[in-house]
Amino acid sequence: MKVLSLSLWLLLLRLLEISSWGQNYLRGKYREWIEDNDRVEVRSWYAETEVDLEKDWSFEFLGTIDAWSGATPNGLPPSHSSSTLPWLSNVPEEIRKAGLFTLNKATQDHDFSFEYGISDEPDYLSRSYAVQYSYKLAAETLIITSGVSLQDDSVYDDPNGIWVDKKTPSISAGLTRILDKFTSISINLSYSWPSGFLNDSYKRTPVDLQGTILLEPENRPNKRKIFIFYSELSRYLESLKTGIHLNYRYFQDDHDLSGHTFEIEGSRRLGEKWMLSPRYRFYTQNEASFYNAEIRKPEFFNTYMTFPNPSVGPFYSADHRLSAFDSHTLGLKASCFLNDSIHLDLSYDRYLTEGRDGITDNRLYPEANIFTVGLQWEY
Repeated sequence: MKVLSLSLWLLLLRLLEISSWGQNYLRGKYREWIEDNDRVEVRSWYAETEVDLEKDWSFEFLGTIDAWSGATPNGLPPSHSSSTLPWLSNVPEEIRKAGLFTLNKATQDHDFSFEYGISDEPDYLSRSYAVQYSYKLAAETLIITSGVSLQDDSVYDDPNGIWVDKKTPSISAGLTRILDKFTSISINLSYSWPSGFLNDSYKRTPVDLQGTILLEPENRPNKRKIFIFYSELSRYLESLKTGIHLNYRYFQDDHDLSGHTFEIEGSRRLGEKWMLSPRYRFYTQNEASFYNAEIRKPEFFNTYMTFPNPSVGPFYSADHRLSAFDSHTLGLKASCFLNDSIHLDLSYDRYLTEGRDGITDNRLYPEANIFTVGLQWEY
């Protein structure tokens, strides 16, 4: 299933050679996600650039390389773990390479963008296609946007040892309004309907079969409908010389899974060269209708798990990410403006999470440190 015969590293290096094309900016970033207790660690490299073309066209490229390692919950309750059947499964080091290519056309009243993305890892291949249109009104103080996209994935079904398909069409619409020179608001609505293989190949459901705990593949519905509402407010407080950015996101699917995200970030200049940006994010979600962390009885195995049906059910999963939980992220970013065109970002975030259903073992929920360093060069 490999389609990227040349590493994206070659593309990232190539970005450094194209300044003669009228490049607007070059951004690079390195991030480490490190979970407590020797669990999952993700090391990520990003590079992004924009190139001005003729007749109001421009081209953007975002390249990403992620390296995964560590251990992750497999579905077994930690209270039933043993030396032969631990509740954490090792994650062999895995590399994901991804690229997003965007072609933009900007006119006085209209903007168009066309996107193609590809993400390749040993057990997952994803291609995405998107078109977005924006219409500018009231001297560009009101912008109406709409878009359509398709994500076309091939997923390795580990229990059956085969590659299967997953498709996610989406539509979206939104608007941005500039209220005054210090204030802007944005609202966006989107709807998507994934279908195909929607299981996680590596999550299991525990079953007690005559005193022996078996871990069987989960069975999620092969169709899903997702509605998302997103809003944001940006305001510069002149008296405090501080910018404030607020956003709220709500999502709901047709299997009772829903969530709310609240985020606030402030930015304050300290002299000519430094800016500090503290931030806080709160996320809360309800559990999916087919989530159950408890060990199933033998009759459940005999009746349903021998030949699971993703179309008519019954559906079951012990993946803690489908449970009811809250998470908090506290962070601070420091930006240093080395000169008019180059600035450096350093940030640290602490991620904390806790279950809310009173049944799921809290040891399943990760806590992590996140370190990020970034460099931007503008032209």
